[in-house]
Amino acid sequence: MPNENSQPKIEKKQVDPTVTISRVTFNYVLIAIVFLLVGIFIGVFGLNDGRRMNDEQLIAALIGAMEARGAQNAAPDRLALVDDDPYLGDEDAPVVIVEFSDFFCSYCKRHFDQTFAPLLENYGEHIRYVYRDFARLTPESRSAAAAAQCAFEQGKFWEFHQTFFSHQNALNRDFYIQTAEARELDVAAYTACLDENRYLDEVDFDGLDGQLAGVRGTPAFFINGQLLSGAQPYSIFERLVQRELEQAESG
Repeated sequence: MPNENSQPKIEKKQVDPTVTISRVTFNYVLIAIVFLLVGIFIGVFGLNDGRRMNDEQLIAALIGAMEARGAQNAAPDRLALVDDDPYLGDEDAPVVIVEFSDFFCSYCKRHFDQTFAPLLENYGEHIRYVYRDFARLTPESRSAAAAAQCAFEQGKFWEFHQTFFSHQNALNRDFYIQTAEARELDVAAYTACLDENRYLDEVDFDGLDGQLAGVRGTPAFFINGQLLSGAQPYSIFERLVQRELEQAESG
């Protein structure tokens, strides 16, 4: 029988003082450092002594952050977030921009007012511009998004898109129906679509898809699969589109 007072022999191992960091962990640390540096860069050049970053500095910082974010992944798929949502432009365009937006978002309206039209005017032949919903700002956001989808059913989404952002403070059920009348939709069919909440699930799916892709607020854009957050100025979009076109030509 074993001795009751005997203790199991424990083999002591020498502790290796070297810490091993996985490649994935290293990539996350690298990305965090890059974003920290971008934040410091923006703070120093954007705020101190009333100075502001010029477009070239801001573009360089944003491109650097986007490249760092994608360092741990394979090349992004430009069509990964393209669903059956409304779009403008050629289906096979070399640059695909997917916007996640909310009709009640003031920054989304800024993008609509300042960037959306000139971007399509100058680069429309090279861009497929897709609109998807991230409708979470107000209790009415989902209804407004669904109302625009009901217009999409009758081929008038972009007319509603323009009207909704131009009259952001007026959005409610009565206004949706008035817009349907003004845009010469089949109002009875449109009203039935609203009453059935026909596209609320589609709106929610867009939001979930965006969330899984890294969207945390609106507006958010995926330019050939690379995330760009916020209502950035037109010059940022112009440079990024030109960059993608150059890469498409050289590839």
